[in-house]
Amino acid sequence: MAENQEDVGFLEKLALIADASQNLFTGRATVIFELPNMEFRKIQNELKKDLSGEKFKIDISGTEFIFLMNGVLQEMSSSDDKEPF
Repeated sequence: MAENQEDVGFLEKLALIADASQNLFTGRATVIFELPNMEFRKIQNELKKDLSGEKFKIDISGTEFIFLMNGVLQEMSSSDDKEPF
């Protein structure tokens, strides 16, 4: 039961971020989290995402949340030799 409450708390917090970002600007919001490997795998498992990947995304009320394993953003920018965004 405690695990379900923790999941709900996590998703409720993301929903609050989604709501706040939508009220801040009129455009579409995307939030990126680059997490340490253990935390990334824990969230990936909780959200029932493919455990073999190094990144995944979810959409909450039109706000896209991107989760990256630590180092993936750096790899993306070094492979392009420029900023990824």
